[in-house]
Amino acid sequence: MNDKMRIFLLIIPFVFLSACASKDILIKTEIKEVKVPIKCPLKLPLKPLDKKDLESAKEISKYYLEVED
Repeated sequence: MNDKMRIFLLIIPFVFLSACASKDILIKTEIKEVKVPIKCPLKLPLKPLDKKDLESAKEISKYYLEVED
């Protein structure tokens, strides 16, 4: 083969492969707000002991009402 034919055969694969090359990749940056939990400076009252009587049940119910609000 002559030199022109070799050069031609070397160039053809580059032409075909460059047609299949990917185009420019677009990079999209999206900023999202992230909520981070923080520790509250909340002081909880002490939980009353359950003495298995009506008065302690009332104290415990008052405790849960106060804590849940």
